[in-house]
Amino acid sequence: MTRPEGGVTNILIPVASFIDRERLAEALHVLTVFPSPILVLLRVVEIPSRTLPISAEASREEVEAAERELAPVAEWLKRQGFDARVRVAVARRVVDGIIEEANSGGYAAVVMLKRRIRGGLGRLFEKSVSEAVIRDVKCMVIVMLMERW
Repeated sequence: MTRPEGGVTNILIPVASFIDRERLAEALHVLTVFPSPILVLLRVVEIPSRTLPISAEASREEVEAAERELAPVAEWLKRQGFDARVRVAVARRVVDGIIEEANSGGYAAVVMLKRRIRGGLGRLFEKSVSEAVIRDVKCMVIVMLMERW
């Protein structure tokens, strides 16, 4: 487990466009095993075009919009007793951005908030984001199903 100075543990939580705060709070009870966790909410801004350079400067408006969307969630988590931060990354694909951040940011774990379980032919031919992250990150990955049951 990676620990920055002071015994603090960084936990990366990639966040899509929709966040069910109540389900998120329920899922985060698992993280109480980590001492003094810092929750880093990550949004990846996709730039799929191969002709544009990948830079946050070129996507400033999208990055700022993502920061504005995540800020209330971070504030809500702080009111729930968590230390929460916001991080926005720019990448060609969401999965690439998550993997790059997880492998370079000194995280102890990545919490993947899975919205649904893929079934049928889609499961055979296409990897989910969670599966790709599990294969390529260096730290522990916790996958939690967030779909309403």
